[in-house]
Amino acid sequence: MFGRRPAVIGQGRRQDATVQGLNFLRRSWARLAFGLLLGLVLGVGSTLWATAQELPPGQQLIPNPQQFRALEQPNNALSVLRAEQLAAEADAAIQAQNYDRAIELLQQVFNAYNQRSNYHQDLSRAFAGIQNRISEEQRELARVAAQARDEAAYDLAVVYRAAGRPEEAVAWLIQVIKSQTPTRELGTQAYQQLLEIGFVSTPFP
Repeated sequence: MFGRRPAVIGQGRRQDATVQGLNFLRRSWARLAFGLLLGLVLGVGSTLWATAQELPPGQQLIPNPQQFRALEQPNNALSVLRAEQLAAEADAAIQAQNYDRAIELLQQVFNAYNQRSNYHQDLSRAFAGIQNRISEEQRELARVAAQARDEAAYDLAVVYRAAGRPEEAVAWLIQVIKSQTPTRELGTQAYQQLLEIGFVSTPFP
């Protein structure tokens, strides 16, 4: 996984590196991994629709229920494809320095992955001791979705700093540290952001 560089440097001063430092490549890899993992676990093939069949006049072709998954369509709030589209729109807004729009979009990305992580975790717990394979699959999906969620939270904090609103970055950075723990890379970087804006005073590690 690619590392992040702090996006805002030194006493809240915004530099060109602020936007570039979001490191879109890392987030793209995380979300691609989630999409691939979801496809492997659910057994989603490359074809979503059934082969056309001859039907009596007036009847409409319907999706094959074994292949069509409504929640994976890009217009669905829980869809990974939808979250990826929103993330791409947020990236474009950041490049254009339209930070208000980027914040709005990143909040939607965070919510989408947060919901998926919670739902997969609930399913994992429900099947624990009953069907361990399902429980483990759901736990892994929850973990990967949580990683994408935490990266969206980190990016939100960085954009708030770029927009000159560091006080609104604090809650998002603490969310990342709580989820990731301070010793993991993203948690360490979130703490560094808190240090730079003056919320904490002791460097770590």
